[in-house]
Amino acid sequence: AAMADALDAIAGQDDPLGRTLAHFDRPNGLKIDRVSVPIGVIAMIYESRPNVGSDAGALCIKSGNAVILRGGSESLHSSRVIVDCLTAGLKAAGLPEDAVQLVDTRDREAVKHLLHSTEHVDLVIPRGGRGLVSLVQREARVPTLLHLDGNNHTYVHHSADLEMAAGLVRNAKMRRTG
Repeated sequence: AAMADALDAIAGQDDPLGRTLAHFDRPNGLKIDRVSVPIGVIAMIYESRPNVGSDAGALCIKSGNAVILRGGSESLHSSRVIVDCLTAGLKAAGLPEDAVQLVDTRDREAVKHLLHSTEHVDLVIPRGGRGLVSLVQREARVPTLLHLDGNNHTYVHHSADLEMAAGLVRNAKMRRTG
């Protein structure tokens, strides 16, 4: 139920595409807009938490990206079922079924191949421990979005909604708080 609830929450979010994020008027009269667009193909490499695959798949679809999922070998069967469900949902919605792919092997060399796939992958995001993040940092030829040790920092502006900010901080620092 938690994965389904997370998918519903992602589906209910506003469309992130085509939003003007910034606007600049240059002295020469040139007008520049920074507009949100899809990245392309995102490879999500994660350890044995299958819900990361469903969350990543949904977030990538929502943001107009394709995703290649590579979960831990211990959760390969669960990842297969999750990807089957996501592709069935894509088909039912009239979207390209192949927008979500699974690296369907336990072979660790497949991760290195993915990290070197500069012609096919636009961004790699690892989600896991120090060993995984270090491997991605060392081996990737593709741009990466890294984290380390789960640390994150939050600045709360004095005019912010403090109740909302507290909820965001709890969510950032704790697992599945509700």
